[in-house]
Amino acid sequence: MNEALDSKKETRPETEGETLLSVRDLQVIYTASGQVIRAVNGVSFDLKKGQTLGLVGETGAGKTTIAKSILRILPDPPAKIVGGEVHFEGEDLLKAPVKRMGEIRGKKISMVFQDPMTALNPVLTIGEQIEEVYKLHEKLNHQKAAEKIAEMLEMVGIPSERYNEYPHQFSGGMKQRIVIAMALSCNPDLLLADEPTTALDVTIQAQILDMIYRLKQEHKMSMIMITHDLGVIAEVCDEVAIVYAGEIIEKGSKEEIFDFPTHPYTRGLFNSLPSLNSDETRLKPIPGMPPDASDLPKGCHFNPRCAYATEECRSGRIEMTEVRPGHYCRCIHAADMEAK
Repeated sequence: MNEALDSKKETRPETEGETLLSVRDLQVIYTASGQVIRAVNGVSFDLKKGQTLGLVGETGAGKTTIAKSILRILPDPPAKIVGGEVHFEGEDLLKAPVKRMGEIRGKKISMVFQDPMTALNPVLTIGEQIEEVYKLHEKLNHQKAAEKIAEMLEMVGIPSERYNEYPHQFSGGMKQRIVIAMALSCNPDLLLADEPTTALDVTIQAQILDMIYRLKQEHKMSMIMITHDLGVIAEVCDEVAIVYAGEIIEKGSKEEIFDFPTHPYTRGLFNSLPSLNSDETRLKPIPGMPPDASDLPKGCHFNPRCAYATEECRSGRIEMTEVRPGHYCRCIHAADMEAK
């Protein structure tokens, strides 16, 4: 399960530095048809300057909601942030005025959305859409903005003469490049990448990932990479947080999570991957389905699907414990699991 990791171990950058982003006890709910859906349940993590954090989990785990909460772009209603703090460069974004958030979005923090088809306006040229960012944050006139846009398009591998074309004239991979160019226009300190390669074929995925990694190094950005693909995590991340049912259930360095997965869910994710070094003919899927966020199981949210669950797992909140230096796991059997 570590083939993809091995090729990147020697190139992992040192990322010791100041904390850029600190999320503490973040809680988000959605209200729909009289039901309260608990999408994010007490998420906490830190991100240092220049570091990349990977948020990994199944669809519906709450990864995108965490990212949108940082930027405060969740639709309200039905979404509501009901608790927690999000400190960016020492400022609590959840308490910042609306005008201040407008200054931060796109300038300090940018987001690459999962579907470029819905992220781009179909009735505006790509040049007009990127120009809006420069006019808003850099106060550039049309001529200066056009020069910057040409540079950005060339940087992501799109000929600058296509400046006046519309989104429908580009392939899926090129649309994603345009969205990335838009997000990087003002050289943000933090990039939120929400499954930027999900809808692309394997060859284009590799190109996009290489480009993101290169641009991140050149611009010295911090990044949160949201994905369900462990191969992507191995390619670009320094730290990993495994998300399940709105909680981080395991977190640590990439090497720690790949070499010493501890939580039964994390182990299930790795066991469900095909391996070139194994003679097994069938994958080992995680049994069951993710829980209904409007009726979460008591105790450990993973207990209905866990082969190691006991009565203790089904009562009370399970806290994070440090199983190895810098490696945390939300499981009462963590010590036993780590020894196996």
